[in-house]
Amino acid sequence: MRTVRNALLAAVTAAVLPMSGLGTQVVIIAAEVKNGLVELVQKASHGRSGDFREPGVLIRSAPDTGSAARGVGNPGDDVSIRQTTSGESVRCPDGSANSEWFDITNRRTRVSGFVSGCFL
Repeated sequence: MRTVRNALLAAVTAAVLPMSGLGTQVVIIAAEVKNGLVELVQKASHGRSGDFREPGVLIRSAPDTGSAARGVGNPGDDVSIRQTTSGESVRCPDGSANSEWFDITNRRTRVSGFVSGCFL
C-alpha cells in the first residue's frame, strides 16, 4: 500500500509542479493527497479477519447461545470481524469461560452474525 501511495504522490507532484511554479502549493497539495490516502487505507484495513477454530461453529443472530442460528462456519471459511462485544459467557473446549463475542461475516457463505470468542 505504501508503494501505491508514494506513486500517487509522485504523480500528483509531477503534474502540479510545472503548472503552479510554487513549491509551497505543491507541498500543501501533496500533504492533502497523502492524508486522504492514509485515511482510505485505514478505513480499508479497519476490519480484522480470522478463521473458525473447529468445524460446525454456529453463527448466531445475537451474542448468546439461545439466539437463532443463521449458519455454520468451518475452518478455512475465513471471517471478516466487524467488532467485538460482550455477551453470554460460553464454556470453551479447553475448559475456560469466555464472554467475548465477535460480529462476523463468513467469507465463504456470506452469512453474518455472532460467534463466541472460543471458536475464532
